[in-house]
Amino acid sequence: MMKQKVFIIILNWNRKDLTVECIQSLKKVKAHGLDIHTVIVDNHSSDDSISTFKQFPHITTLVNKSNLGYAEGNNVGIKFAMRHNADIILLLNNDVLVTPNILIRLLSVINSDEKIGIVGPMTYYTDKKKIIADAGGIIMKHRYFGVNRGQKEKDKGQFDKISEVDFISGSAMLIKSSVFKKIGLLDGRFFLYYEDADFCLRAKKAGIKTVFVPDAIVYHAFGGTSRIGSSIHHYYTTRNHYLFVEKHAPNMVKMRELLRTPKTIWKFMNSTDNIKRKYSLLGIKDYYLRNFGKGTNT
Repeated sequence: MMKQKVFIIILNWNRKDLTVECIQSLKKVKAHGLDIHTVIVDNHSSDDSISTFKQFPHITTLVNKSNLGYAEGNNVGIKFAMRHNADIILLLNNDVLVTPNILIRLLSVINSDEKIGIVGPMTYYTDKKKIIADAGGIIMKHRYFGVNRGQKEKDKGQFDKISEVDFISGSAMLIKSSVFKKIGLLDGRFFLYYEDADFCLRAKKAGIKTVFVPDAIVYHAFGGTSRIGSSIHHYYTTRNHYLFVEKHAPNMVKMRELLRTPKTIWKFMNSTDNIKRKYSLLGIKDYYLRNFGKGTNT
């Protein structure tokens, strides 16, 4: 029996320190019976990331000529993996540290059912013992916001069962190559944020299951490249929520979001957070101007 060919794709943008730590954690991963290939995709870093990665000659480094964002940046790695006959692809944020059993546990679930195409781990905050960052994601149906299950909760076993979820966070998402063949790549219009939820909902519409695996564990620093509360965070989460609603929400929710736009604008205009006010409003503006991808320079 041939070994499963697993490609691990790590996106880097000016954070070589985080990427190196991520790679060091991967060295401890149990890989018996697997053919593993690690690929760094550098999103046009302006620091000395590329020269730093030369210390890992067993790792392939792909260098983009511009910052393509999370979606298109990862697509570069995904296409490379597909050209090299990947069976499985693991998308991994560079601010994530993995545990030794991560691949064994995720693969045991994804290989157990031909309908399962996407799986993800229990994610804890790196600096907070047993505090959940996400246990898979759910879509809040009233407004179609993506929400991480259990976020900031103490782990008391409330998510200890393997379970089907609406989406898996792109910070650590294991995907069968057949899924990409069936539904395509990540949607580059999102650039950053919501592309993972969009991908999983597209898979669900194609009859593919997305599953959370609680005993596969990673630790996520969060905001290693785009901090929560930054201009980048406010701009893309606001703009991309509208695009996500447009693509996936029922007509009633779409109409409700359209009608409440003036109220949303008013809320942001009255925010005491200058960054949130400026960039959230810019995100709404760019959505209606159909300015997707990288959008307005944040």
